[in-house]
Amino acid sequence: MAVALSAYSIISDKLFLAAFIVITTAGAARTKIIFDFIRRNKAGLKREDYERFDQAFFLGSLPFSITIGLMSWRLVTYPPSMESHALAVGATIGYTMGFFARNAGRPNLLIGQVTACAGLLALGYLTNPGHFGYLYAALLLGVVIANIYVSISLHKNIVRVYQAGRETEYLARYDKLTGLANRFTFNDIVNRAIEGAPETPFAILFLDLDKFKEINDTLGHTAGDEVIREMARRIGECMGETSPIARFGGDEFLIKLDESDHDAIAAMASRLLTVLSAPYPIDSNFVHATASIGICGYPLQAKTTEALIKNADIALYEAKKEGGANWRDFDAKIERKIKETRKIETDMRVAIDDGGFFPYFQPIYSLKTREVVSFEALARWSHPTYGPISPDVFIPIAEKAGMIDEIGSLMLQQACAAAAEWPEDVSVAVNVSTKQFARPERLFAAVVRALRESGLTPRRLNLEITESLLVNDPDTTRRIIQQFVDLGVQFSLDDFGTGYSSLSYLKDFPFRKIKIDKTFTGTVTSSAASASIIRAVSKIAADLKLDVVAEGIETADQERLLAGIEVECGQGYYFSRPVPQSGVDAFLRTACRARGGIVLPFIQAAAASRRNEPNF
Repeated sequence: MAVALSAYSIISDKLFLAAFIVITTAGAARTKIIFDFIRRNKAGLKREDYERFDQAFFLGSLPFSITIGLMSWRLVTYPPSMESHALAVGATIGYTMGFFARNAGRPNLLIGQVTACAGLLALGYLTNPGHFGYLYAALLLGVVIANIYVSISLHKNIVRVYQAGRETEYLARYDKLTGLANRFTFNDIVNRAIEGAPETPFAILFLDLDKFKEINDTLGHTAGDEVIREMARRIGECMGETSPIARFGGDEFLIKLDESDHDAIAAMASRLLTVLSAPYPIDSNFVHATASIGICGYPLQAKTTEALIKNADIALYEAKKEGGANWRDFDAKIERKIKETRKIETDMRVAIDDGGFFPYFQPIYSLKTREVVSFEALARWSHPTYGPISPDVFIPIAEKAGMIDEIGSLMLQQACAAAAEWPEDVSVAVNVSTKQFARPERLFAAVVRALRESGLTPRRLNLEITESLLVNDPDTTRRIIQQFVDLGVQFSLDDFGTGYSSLSYLKDFPFRKIKIDKTFTGTVTSSAASASIIRAVSKIAADLKLDVVAEGIETADQERLLAGIEVECGQGYYFSRPVPQSGVDAFLRTACRARGGIVLPFIQAAAASRRNEPNF
């Protein structure tokens, strides 16, 4: 506005008064747009609002730029004067630099502004060159070209940075493999649903494939990724566009189902299971897989996003624990059980560090000489809150939590230390978990350390394993067992008859003893089939020079019948329940020969009351 009035004072041309009016009007309009933008932006603008305001600025800038250029052109086409040239060049160059500073990264706008402003001034010098007119025109055109080049280059860099930022933002909120939302975006969706409509019920479905690790291990991760993508596609088709779906990680997916009717939720879960159980075409082959689903409803079963996902995960765990290929609702009782299990895990760690695990010993008798030939060490733990906890409870927890190696090492150390104080002809048997056997180097080191620290002769240590160890990789298992046998340690096949019970195990593996499961012993007096099986196993074992132990003997009739069919050894509550180390010492000190056998007086007195107790 000041330039237009100054130009009118130098050259009395009404064009400059018109320019003054145009600039004033454009400035007022742009000012109004700015204040309107600020006011509406406080309430939050959508993308289309930003685009509309940007277009208004763009349309307003062109007449503004053209007006500046026309004034400059008019000033240099009049009879030249120092004042008019200085005003024209100063206004044009000043506004050109201002345009560049404001819109350098927007070539579509800057090219129009600079061309209209500096280009018209250059045209004026070309049509009325005067002194150095062509030189001025060339310099101005150079400014225009330089501005255009810099603006286009800068725009490319801005677009590249913007796209990289968008990609980073996308990866932060969406899963790259499937294109679905990730867990963080899903959490936002559920949080907004709870905050926006706290009374509206919905359900969270937590879903994953059963045994997906086997697909990765056998076919490779590329095939696994293909299965995940196909799985995401099927879920999307099944759920439609109304239900948010997210990949939680690996083969796990989360679904928000806006449904409150339990039958409808169950129907959708069943439909998903059917869709996901169809074969997956991978590299001209078909992969067969099933899925499991856990369900948690808002607000009855959980009221926060974190609790909803956690409870759905708990329900999923139960579905998989029952064999997979099904769905389960969340149950608060399951949650309490899991909390108790976690407390037990925590307390087990403390017990390991404080020596809270200790062995009890159950004697094994020779049914021929009626003498104690061995003791089986059985892990015991007395919980500070729950009291004595059965090994059937804490051993599986220890295996799952990765603490079985440490508990097993403690049992080995304490059992070997105790046995070192016993007579030389009495050995000790220690059970070995399949999880321990899966890390043979740790188990071997624990055995060597226990023998070295206790001074126990290796032949007096007997490690008991179950048939399940022999099935998956018999060659590797045989080599591992042989390493222990070379050390002098003996091996027993425990619970014989409950698993695959292949007689080839007795031939191919260096066992010293087999233990017939108590399910056969318990029916030996009432089932001719059980007696025949035990008799046949005993005969085969005798031919192979293996000792046989019958577990779970609880009555005198069982003991007499087993001795009659030449079973060598017996173990069970008829002889003694498991006792602590002090009980073993008293047993060995006070044992007396009565009716041809070594029997504790208190055993006979309490035998009847113990016959129905579990043999832990």
